[in-house]
Amino acid sequence: MGSSLMSLLAETTIQDLERQIKLDSQILTEQFYFFTVVVMWLIHAGFMAYEAGIARRKNVMSTAMKNILTIAVVTPTFYYFGWYVYGCFQEGWPKSGHASPDALPGFCGLTAPWSAGLGPNLQDHVSLVFFLAFLLFSWTTGSIMSGALIERVRLSAYLMLTIVLGSFVWIMDAAWGWSSGGWLVTRFGFHDAIASLVVHGVAGAFTLGVLLNLGPRIGKYDVAGRARSFRPHNTHMTLLGLMLIFTGFYGFYAACLVIQSTVFPGWLNIYLSPTTLGAIAMVITIGFAGGFTGAWFASKGDPFWTLSGGLAGVIAVSAGADVYHPSLAYLLAASGGMLAVWVGTWIEKKLRLDDAVGAVAVHGFCGFYGVFLVGIFAGGYPTGINNIPVSFGGQLMGMMAFLPLAFLPGYVLSWVLKKLNLLRVPPEVELEGLDLAEFQQDFYPEFERVPEVIVTPDGDEVEAAPILLDAYHSATRKQTVKVGA
Repeated sequence: MGSSLMSLLAETTIQDLERQIKLDSQILTEQFYFFTVVVMWLIHAGFMAYEAGIARRKNVMSTAMKNILTIAVVTPTFYYFGWYVYGCFQEGWPKSGHASPDALPGFCGLTAPWSAGLGPNLQDHVSLVFFLAFLLFSWTTGSIMSGALIERVRLSAYLMLTIVLGSFVWIMDAAWGWSSGGWLVTRFGFHDAIASLVVHGVAGAFTLGVLLNLGPRIGKYDVAGRARSFRPHNTHMTLLGLMLIFTGFYGFYAACLVIQSTVFPGWLNIYLSPTTLGAIAMVITIGFAGGFTGAWFASKGDPFWTLSGGLAGVIAVSAGADVYHPSLAYLLAASGGMLAVWVGTWIEKKLRLDDAVGAVAVHGFCGFYGVFLVGIFAGGYPTGINNIPVSFGGQLMGMMAFLPLAFLPGYVLSWVLKKLNLLRVPPEVELEGLDLAEFQQDFYPEFERVPEVIVTPDGDEVEAAPILLDAYHSATRKQTVKVGA
């Protein structure tokens, strides 16, 4: 009798301990993702400062407001639609309904906006904070596009574009190639651990499609097609913004992992393959160093491109951040920084696309480049719950799937907006400045307004007014001829 009672008490104690350990692990997970979300807010503070600094004085507040309103429109649309897309379309289509996907049964149902996990629930410590981490990834895609379009895109058009990108396009890519049940992962071993392509590359490709329809800022190119440069109103603010983005990236990287405090090794990547937080943090740090170095040499010390190269370097090594040795990551990041400078210059001068912040080169090109590198340097590494080996063919499959899925919606939607005359502000508004047109005020009233300058293709600084007026008259004459034809 006594031994039976002791045995029952022991079992009860063990069960209580197991429940306590499970609850402690869940609360630790909840706290972990909460703090990654807090740190990731710095990314968006950084994007706002970065883009506002690179804008001309007459467009500062309109540029900042785009970043703020990105949060306003993407948050509800991602809650009601985007998260559901991620949970239900990992296999291409939810073949088992809310019981999909096979890799994580029932996850589709948990991502529905009416599910118990997406509201107050004392039994669920994970669903909401995991959703919030992905929500901030969505904001990032919109912010990537925002900087490229500054000073001439209509606010309403931008918000429509960012809803499509942030709440539909990128999250469909994530469902396919950045989840444990995505068909690219379970069939081809696609590996993009920290979202080189899934976030950055996709946003860059979408932005490229928009830029083709948006056109350059008035006065950006001379009659011979040579590129001029607009002087940022505050380069220091731009560089500070980039440093805030870099700080926020540590939260971004951490949020890409799954924490399991009671199971060895304690950390999994998004594909549920083992890794460690230290390995991820090391790669991002040395990736910044390599990117700065490569871009500094390639740009001959240009401050903007040197810091942008740090971002490009990290994006280039993000796809393999869970497996790269630091020495390899440094070299690959340096190559990413150099390529971003060269590709950005080529896009500006040869393709004559006015990407104001180099987003297509830094995010788009380097995002695809990062996945390409994994196929070369991490081939054979087992990925996902099925341990499918990474292969060059599998990485190319992901690139071929994501390029049209990202580029075509951006191009088609912006083309429709252009045909409806809803994509771009009128030329008169662009010349006057979006701040005066939208807010009827100068946001630097205590400072005297000095004449705007522009840098010619030969490198000379000249007063911008005659050039901009000449370009304006040229543009309006073309429109008049087209209407009367």
